Amino acid sequence: MHCFTIQRLIRACLLAGAALVLVPAANAQTLTFSVTQSSIAFADADPDTTPSLTASNVTVSYRVTGNAGGNWRITIISGTDLTSGSATIPISSVTWTATPVPPFQAGTMSTAVAQTMASGAGNVNPAATGTVVFKLANNWSSNVGTYSATFTFTLSAP
Repeated sequence: MHCFTIQRLIRACLLAGAALVLVPAANAQTLTFSVTQSSIAFADADPDTTPSLTASNVTVSYRVTGNAGGNWRITIISGTDLTSGSATIPISSVTWTATPVPPFQAGTMSTAVAQTMASGAGNVNPAATGTVVFKLANNWSSNVGTYSATFTFTLSAP
């Protein structure tokens, strides 16, 4: 069995007197996604006076091309609950609001099912942006600590 990179395959075809032309599909689907921050933080506050903690805004940029009338969506899921050593806070304590509405919508974090953050149909070109604000329910039952969890954003166009 021989494995060739594209460059080696092209050279092999040219040496044999054949030509190989790689032409991208005319309407190839392209999805582009980025987030402005790699982490967010919630300040400490008294739960009696501040029942919900707000992180700084996160800007989401997305672009969808070659999608014609197809649907697209942005989802988010957490790999774990918020953890600090052996202490945990259920990830469902984290919610978000997002603008513009539509295509963005508010939601609650989950470890089980990816939650839809935004959705639409067709192309989004040029790139568009949305602002996401994460909030954490602040209550006395949470142990003091530095908690972490990893959120995964996904832009898909099935």
